[in-house]
Amino acid sequence: MSLRQQLATDLARRISGSTVGIDFGHGCLMIDNKIFAFTRSDESAALKLPEDRIAGLVSDGEIRHLTMGKRTMREWVVIPNIAAPGNLKLLHEAMAFVASLPKDNRRKPAKRSSKKAAKKVVRKATKSE
Repeated sequence: MSLRQQLATDLARRISGSTVGIDFGHGCLMIDNKIFAFTRSDESAALKLPEDRIAGLVSDGEIRHLTMGKRTMREWVVIPNIAAPGNLKLLHEAMAFVASLPKDNRRKPAKRSSKKAAKKVVRKATKSE
């Protein structure tokens, strides 16, 4: 078990109703199979919160928006030292926020494409030309 996964397990023990999962090597905290937080390699964590709440947190200082590649995620924020007692309140907020989202607004799982399916698309495109 990696340090990120261990950190997620430890946090889940403190937050009733949450479950632990692994996604892209990150330890994830979930409610209803939806991720509301994931741990990072520097003992910080990314949390999903409403945009207006994030605006208030970011303006206070150490907390920053989550950036993946060149894209800044509008509903995700990075909390340093997530295991600090004061940050557990934010984890509870993130869990409540994700739990409150209507199922229709939740991200649908991506469909996996295969090489075979991709070849069919290419063949169809070349036939129609």
